Amino acid sequence: MIRARYGRRGMSLDLRGHALYGPKGQDVVCAAASALAFTAAAALQDEAERFYPRIVERPGSLRIACEPAEGSRRACRRLLDTIWIGFELLAQQFPDCVSVEKEE
Repeated sequence: MIRARYGRRGMSLDLRGHALYGPKGQDVVCAAASALAFTAAAALQDEAERFYPRIVERPGSLRIACEPAEGSRRACRRLLDTIWIGFELLAQQFPDCVSVEKEE
């Protein structure tokens, strides 16, 4: 199971585990979660001078966080909020494969 946790106040997204929906290389749930995570990371890196992203990738886990510059906090949170909606939708569609937890 993929466990996704969004620390909204701390502006961090933590992902752990594997969906186990299909065979390795054919798991559409894992692919969807990866696409969301990589999109978040790339979007933060595109705005590195405003968001100061910190991305730590390890086998089976990914942590994405941002420490926005003055005046950029709302934009960073909006980006992560948008990505988070995708994880919530995945969890609704595939509750045996994805669990979500949001900390305000």
